[in-house]
Amino acid sequence: MRDWWLIILALGALTPFIIIIWRARRTTASIASQAAAPKAPRVLKPRTPDDCPLCRRPHPTPLLGNVRKPGVKPWPTRKSRRGPAKRVCTAGHACPNAACDYHGNAESTFHALVGNGRRNGIQQLKCQACQTGFSSRWGTTLYRLRTPAHAVAQALLAFNLGLSAAEVQLLLGHSDTTLRLWLTRAGLHAQRVHHHFFQNLPLGHLRFDELYTTLRDKAQDLWIWVAFDPKTKLIPAIQLGPRTQAMAHAVVHAVGHVLAPGCIPVCTSDGLNLYFYALTAHFGAWCTDPTTGKTSWQVALNLLYGQVKKAYRRRKIVKVERQMQLGQLADLQAALRDQGFTGSINTAFIERLNLTLRHALAALTRRSWATAQLTPELEVHLEWWRLYYHFCRPHQALRTKLETPHARRGRQTPRGYQACTPAMAAKFTDHVWSVEELLSFPIMV
Repeated sequence: MRDWWLIILALGALTPFIIIIWRARRTTASIASQAAAPKAPRVLKPRTPDDCPLCRRPHPTPLLGNVRKPGVKPWPTRKSRRGPAKRVCTAGHACPNAACDYHGNAESTFHALVGNGRRNGIQQLKCQACQTGFSSRWGTTLYRLRTPAHAVAQALLAFNLGLSAAEVQLLLGHSDTTLRLWLTRAGLHAQRVHHHFFQNLPLGHLRFDELYTTLRDKAQDLWIWVAFDPKTKLIPAIQLGPRTQAMAHAVVHAVGHVLAPGCIPVCTSDGLNLYFYALTAHFGAWCTDPTTGKTSWQVALNLLYGQVKKAYRRRKIVKVERQMQLGQLADLQAALRDQGFTGSINTAFIERLNLTLRHALAALTRRSWATAQLTPELEVHLEWWRLYYHFCRPHQALRTKLETPHARRGRQTPRGYQACTPAMAAKFTDHVWSVEELLSFPIMV
């Protein structure tokens, strides 16, 4: 009887080792079977614009720009030649009166705006056609703010340098409510400025990627969807939301609205197949069969899309595979070489942009108390940082070499390179903007 108990105890002690050996042999056998019979690649089926929620919605009313109403002549040809000459530059401003003939026109040689003195140090404007007076800050972030412009710019700049709201509050002395109000207004203003400049862009190459983040209560996992042009360093679209097909459609839909007519860029991304469905749903045309009369969606033949699929093991990359989902690899490599790239499918530039985002926004820092509490708060911060990134932050990869170095004061060596921002590379402007200039840029709404 004692021998039976010893046998049972020995079997109980050896059971864990038997299970480990059995699992190891089973894993080895499954790996061998997979290697012997490779799995066929999944066939992806294109989508149509009917699958995009944004394409099914009516298009919003475009923002006002240099609107010229029919039959209205330029004000310099209508007014009397008597009186003092115009001394205040009114370019970029427009009459806010909807009943005025010059409402929505920001051309200084066409509208009827003139300077109307200063109030509390702020330039006032007046429309001579309808006698409407308003502040030059109308349509900007600084409208109806009593705080000096340089103080607001200093606080908003601190947000884009990686400081949290608590650190900015401690450093500059403003209340938390005031800082959040300024950031919200700056984010909404940034959206309007981007709509103003980002039109008919001839982008030749786009890379897509997602950046993981979460809210403070960890109730929802969020992803920052980014579309990036590695040549001009522009970010034509950035979205915040879950990792779903609807968000992929939203990103590509936003990209399609800023591209020039007929422009189809070369697209690359990671192994997320959601981009394939979104790209095929937005780059193509409806064609009617003359025989049957049926209308079907045809994906653009010159649409090139490649993926970089990375295999991880213990948080390390063990395998990198490049696949073409649309078009031929030779065509994609030739198109990339024509634009000055090496021709290989990679995500190096946009991965570097993700690191820049994490360094610039305290809410995206890992293991930090500065994470955002609400999704809209993080959205406006992203929009404000994107505007600052485009117009105020020189990009080292875009700097141009000067033919003749510029001399500097004292014993400093002559400057041999010219700083350049993504907005300068895209021909939106010819100089690096200051934060105060960016906040004071008027957008007529």
